[in-house]
Amino acid sequence: MELAIEMTGSESGSLLLKDESEQLYIAAGKNIFPEHLGKRVDTREASVSALVSESGQPLIIDDRDPQNLSRRRSRLHSSISLPVSYENGEVVGVLNLNAVSRRFSERDIPRLEALAESIALLLRENFLRNQRESRIVALSEIISLFGSVRCFESAEEVFEGLSNSVRMLTGASEMAVFKLSARRPYRVFRANWPAELSWGKLDSLHQPIKEVLDKKFPGLVRFNGRESLLLPMVSAHTDKYVLVVFLNEKLDLLDLLILSIVATLAVSCLDNLYFLKTTEKFTRERERNRLARELHDGLAQILASLQIYFHFLEGKLPMEDAATRLLVEKIKLLTSAGIEESRFILSELKGSFVSNRELESRLEEVVQKFIPPQVKVQKEFHLGYGKMPFWVYKTIVSIVQEALSNVQRHAHAREAKVMVGVREDGKLHISIEDDGVGFSPSEVRKATGEHFGLTNLRTRVRLLKGRLRILSSPGKGTKVRATIPLEVLQG
Repeated sequence: MELAIEMTGSESGSLLLKDESEQLYIAAGKNIFPEHLGKRVDTREASVSALVSESGQPLIIDDRDPQNLSRRRSRLHSSISLPVSYENGEVVGVLNLNAVSRRFSERDIPRLEALAESIALLLRENFLRNQRESRIVALSEIISLFGSVRCFESAEEVFEGLSNSVRMLTGASEMAVFKLSARRPYRVFRANWPAELSWGKLDSLHQPIKEVLDKKFPGLVRFNGRESLLLPMVSAHTDKYVLVVFLNEKLDLLDLLILSIVATLAVSCLDNLYFLKTTEKFTRERERNRLARELHDGLAQILASLQIYFHFLEGKLPMEDAATRLLVEKIKLLTSAGIEESRFILSELKGSFVSNRELESRLEEVVQKFIPPQVKVQKEFHLGYGKMPFWVYKTIVSIVQEALSNVQRHAHAREAKVMVGVREDGKLHISIEDDGVGFSPSEVRKATGEHFGLTNLRTRVRLLKGRLRILSSPGKGTKVRATIPLEVLQG
């Protein structure tokens, strides 16, 4: 300002710059009221500064020259206003000079334009320096965030770190991460993101998102009148994700390059989580196999030997005494139960699979064991030829066994129907019905809390991620129906 006033012999002047909202404010001045510094300039009435900012052309005002514009009724001085512009023509401010002892003319414009151009260069350099400094600070924070000794424990934590990094780099605060699953993409993380903006509401972004995923490089698009950033996260080991950000400031190529690096860091963290879980799974399998070997070579062998020796001993014991016979039977049952339990633990530790045919055979045994002879039973098993994990097999058997045990002890039924099968929807359906005395489920819960057997049923069905319905009323029998999803059956 001092140089401009000295060059032109002016008495006063001001430099107006645009803020983030494209409004002009007084950034500097000479011989003006101090309280005016920093204030916005009212542009609603087409002020001189506003006209110069919009047109990008200099303007001379002198009331002694009727050819020039004057917005005031009287003017004791001459003034000139010039745009401050970048190389691309973008106007970022206005330089105003006022003189009393002289008149501005067209001859003053070239050298004042050179001065305005120098001001623009200084502003640009200052902006770039501040931008570089802010990027360096942000990068140091990001490196500290992603390079810390502490490992991310979940994808949620990774996305939180990513959102903080993007906020430091861009100043944006509204963003969301979408998981691009094969069936239907859905939102997995959001920060100040409008809750109503689900994947289905982003139709216009679906194609741009596909393009940035293919390029594996960030992209800028307009959405609902707002500049938006699409930041892809693509890995060979994990699902594909995209971060959608509503921007407050414009980004350049360097910003996109830095954001691409940040996305790569986030993908590396997601990969580390994947490898960590894979390693943990492998370690668990090794430990399970070790325990299975120990159990097989230790307790299982001892129980099997005990059963063999007891068989020889049984032939030498006097069996005439009823107490002796009862004791022998109990020891045989306990030994058999111990061997069966050890086989179950071995199969579960090894992650063994059981054929559906084996399940059908086992269900036949359970029905014969738990349905009294006087009850007429109808059985239907349609399980096909697949396989299922041993623990799933065991849980299904326990569900049917628990339901039939309730029929045996409480129903006083004459007929029962047991149906277990895989239907068209791919789910396993279990249905056990009887025509017994029935009960009121709500009354049972009010009286003593839910019956222990019913609680067991619900717990086991929940373990299989299934759904259980119990339909009953006094005098009208009971229907127990469970549905098990396909992914559980396949392990």
